[in-house]
Amino acid sequence: MMCYTFNVVIVHRAQTMGMCGGVRRALRLAEQALAEASGAPVYSLGPLAHNPRVVEELRHRGVVPVEDLSTVSGGTVIFRAHGVPPGVREQCRARGLRSMDATCPNVARTHRLVADHAARGAPVIVVGEPGHAEVTGILGNARDARALSSAAEAESIPLSPSTLVVAQTTFVRSEYYRICNVLTARRSDIVVEDTTCRSTEQRKESLLLMALEVDALLVIGARQSANTRWLYQAALTTGKPSWLAESAVELPVELFCYERIGITAGASTPDVLIDEIEARILAESVDSP
Repeated sequence: MMCYTFNVVIVHRAQTMGMCGGVRRALRLAEQALAEASGAPVYSLGPLAHNPRVVEELRHRGVVPVEDLSTVSGGTVIFRAHGVPPGVREQCRARGLRSMDATCPNVARTHRLVADHAARGAPVIVVGEPGHAEVTGILGNARDARALSSAAEAESIPLSPSTLVVAQTTFVRSEYYRICNVLTARRSDIVVEDTTCRSTEQRKESLLLMALEVDALLVIGARQSANTRWLYQAALTTGKPSWLAESAVELPVELFCYERIGITAGASTPDVLIDEIEARILAESVDSP
């Protein structure tokens, strides 16, 4: 792509961006676990953040991610912000493992809602990304629970009286309500709870406002992060040239064809990575002929 490269690029940061409170809390608990371990192993059940850099830095310091408890014989297990099904907690207790609960408070609230509703014998629908760890954890709190992710699925999923509907916290709120409208049109007696996280919506709103002031958009974060992918999809809807980058080495050369670049970042993206990418953008623009 041939274009004029600006000698001075202006970088705009979205007002709300980057690592969320739930992930920061999980990382603080990891620091605490390492300090209290006294040489005993520390594990995270799944990655504490959907960011390869964060996970590798934690591994280097002694927090080893595992996918299940079968390989853990002792030490401390940290439950990540996505939460875990109740059965996992029971396994830890049965095996005498120390656990630290880093479940995001918003996710924990959803668990309580589902468990309370299920205790009354009512079914549950979880709107979210299939197979996502948070969705799996929520489903584990009810025997009669199903997940869906689209309005098309909402048209055909079986509905019973007093069905509770909740959402994955990072699910796009507007899409959640669109799905709920389909469900309530089919049955008026279902119970809808808004369990989406406000910070996710704030990231999107900040991105859309920033898009009015810039020529191009860059979303920083891991492709494995649902939050980052949804943020990137929001960027594409603005009509502005948009890219997703996991690191400073991934910056596309086309980005430097624009004078005003807006950056935002997903909920697992560390501040240091955002700073590095902004510095790289500014350095490349200054060094360009």
